[in-house]
Parts: sequence; structure tokens; C-alpha cells
Amino acid sequence: MKFIFPTFSVLLLSVLLSCKTDAPLSPVSETKFCNSGTALHDTVVLLVMGQSNAANSGQTLYFSHCDNTFNFYNGKLYPLHDPLKGANGAGGSVWSRLADKMMEQNFAHTVIVAPCAVGGTRIEQWIPGGDLNHLISETVSSLDTTGLKVSYILWHQGESNHVALSGGLSAAQNALNYTDNFHLLWQFMRGLGVSAPMYPAIATRCAGDPDYALEQAQRNLANDSLGIFNGPNTDILGNEFRYDNCHFNDTGLNLHAEMWLEAIRH
Repeated sequence: MKFIFPTFSVLLLSVLLSCKTDAPLSPVSETKFCNSGTALHDTVVLLVMGQSNAANSGQTLYFSHCDNTFNFYNGKLYPLHDPLKGANGAGGSVWSRLADKMMEQNFAHTVIVAPCAVGGTRIEQWIPGGDLNHLISETVSSLDTTGLKVSYILWHQGESNHVALSGGLSAAQNALNYTDNFHLLWQFMRGLGVSAPMYPAIATRCAGDPDYALEQAQRNLANDSLGIFNGPNTDILGNEFRYDNCHFNDTGLNLHAEMWLEAIRH
């Protein structure tokens, strides 16, 4: 069983004691204390959202080897190992790897990952009125009820909004629509009371060339006053880092995780 160190906040300890679990909080493989020094943050809660590359679509499964890393789902804490609960797919995830890197580099003493991701989805499905918008509300409500506050919102989505799939729109109009819809998503998150910084990735590449107009639109979403910051540009990870020209292989997943940590630290 994962040992909870005394530096846990009182709030998180109460969450661990109150959360019901369907399975013991024990990992498949042996875990260890990964911090080599004083962590920058005590507890980091990651709300991770988007489509397949934010879900369980990676080529290889990963099992967190660090103590104090958890998968939050439906009011419960689970061991952090792939596939993660709260996202569809049966493969590997970038987020389990990111959590370990956060621990190993003393970014956090405890990392909790709350996934909300479905493969093959467009941004229109996540905004108010979209068929998946309720998943965001339910995840945030569950976190609120449990007393956990989101530290970072990580958004990796855009491949399904590539201009080639936009139904005849020009690249410029497609990019403009994406920008407008992302701001609707941002407004919705703030309306739910989530004030955490939001990091949209630059992600348009899947089984073809990137959508350069959409890439630029995603890059231009950054706005310090709104708490929106650039996530990683994963379009630069070519097919040598993807097992099917779209989803990441083991090397790609590790690089993807490193890129997220670099983006958050800056």
C-alpha cells in the first residue's frame, strides 16, 4: 500500500480517509518515495481533458513507480496506472508518466490526476451544448464534493478539428471557429468555479500533416490576464514517435510528458 507521508495537507489526508475505493490503493509494481528534495508544491491536482492523445491511446501501458500519485475518478482515488479511469481507451497515458516526472523533479509532493478525455472528439462536443460537456461538470462537481481544488487544466485536443475534417471550411475560418469555441470552454470552466490556469496544447497532427492555421490559433490562445498559457507543441513529434502516425509510442509518450512539465514550469 502506498504510504502517505506526514507532509500531506490535512485536507488531502481527509480526502484519502473519506474516499471509498473499489480496489486497494496498491500499485501493480513496487512504488518508492521519488522526491529527492523539498517539493515546490505540496499537492497538485491535474484536470486533464481532450481527445485520444489525452486519453488512453498510447502504445504502452505505464505503472506509476512513485508514492503519492493517484487517479481520481467519481469521488474515489485509485492507483495511478494505465489505462486511467475517467478517459476511454485501453492503452497508455501521458498523464501517469507526467505525474512521476513531477515527483522526480520535486515539482510536487503529491499528484492527483483527474481525467476527462474521449478519443476522436471535436472541441464542439466539449463546450456548452455539446454531448460531452456534462462529463466536465460531473468531474469538477466530484472534485468539489471531495474537497479537491484543481491546480492545472491541461487540454490536448485539436486533431479532430483539422481543416481537412471541417466540412469545407477555409483554414482561416476553421481556426477562428476553434478560437471562439475554446473561449466558450474557458468561460464554462470559470463558471464552474475552476480558477486554475488552463494550458491548451498545440495539437493538430494525426495521420497526416499538421494544420498550420489551427496550430497558430492554438498558440494565440495564450493570454496571461485570462490565465491561459501555451501547452506543449506535440505536432513537432513526428511519426517516429507515433505507432500509427497519430498516437504516441513509448518514446513519444515520455517526450510528451516531459514537454508538459516544461510548459507548466514556465
